[in-house]
Amino acid sequence: MKKIIIAIAIILVLIVIGWYCRFILGLASQIAAPEVSTLDKEISWEKEQGLWGNYDSYEKEEYIVKGYKDYELHVTLVKNPVESDKYVIISHGFKANRYGAVKYVDAYMNLGFNCIIYDLRDHGENAKTAVSLGQFESADLEKLIEDSYNRYGNIKLGLHGESMGAATSLMVLAKKPKVDFVVADCGFSNLYDLLHAAYDVAKVGAVLPSVNIAMKLRYGYDLKKTSPKDALVGNEVPVCFIHGEADTFILPENSEVNKAATAGYSELHLVPDAAHARSREVLGEAEYRGIISDFLNNIDFK
Repeated sequence: MKKIIIAIAIILVLIVIGWYCRFILGLASQIAAPEVSTLDKEISWEKEQGLWGNYDSYEKEEYIVKGYKDYELHVTLVKNPVESDKYVIISHGFKANRYGAVKYVDAYMNLGFNCIIYDLRDHGENAKTAVSLGQFESADLEKLIEDSYNRYGNIKLGLHGESMGAATSLMVLAKKPKVDFVVADCGFSNLYDLLHAAYDVAKVGAVLPSVNIAMKLRYGYDLKKTSPKDALVGNEVPVCFIHGEADTFILPENSEVNKAATAGYSELHLVPDAAHARSREVLGEAEYRGIISDFLNNIDFK
């Protein structure tokens, strides 16, 4: 009888361990292998929100750039109607794709920029691979920056990112690329800290260390190292931080932490009543453009 009880206990323990492992791997996959939006869905959403603007009227060129470890990125150059040596690379948010960056295009077009939009890894038309929300993506962005100079010559180049795209645009600064400015809209300061806060709200904060172990073993990266605040230490590239005051997903304090971390010129613009990644929508194109224009004037960008 004793042996039967021990055997049952062992089976129950194994069942619990198996359930826990599946639960942890499920949480890890939500981060590193998310269900992402299709190009068509992103186009429809942008149009429904009135954010498509004049995009269809611009001349465009599509091409592929080899990113980190030759991972292929699908890229679109949106050409300014007026010849210009000013370019901006716009990085979209988590689960979106390059068409999620379209809502920012008109603002930069009106400021005389050519816009480079692209699918971040695992998103859009790119091949499936692990999403790191900034680590691998910033290595991709570094290659895209290099390609932009090789392709377009002696240009002036800035970066603009939303959410994951903001984190990516900030993290690449640790690599000291040749860029003139960054606009970071609603980025986080550290991915592990962001998830810890979210898991605490869901009453599952204790599992995060296990999720991080699973992330290292299955997807090859440490959540703690997706850290814009660490990448900004010693940075001298001017940064304009924009964050919605009503953002409950990535709290505005994240941009405050990032601003405090950078060594160079920076600004922080908090947008009243704007939820996550909604500052452009709340302000409208002209007012949002005004923030960028004033920032560029303040850093004497011409």
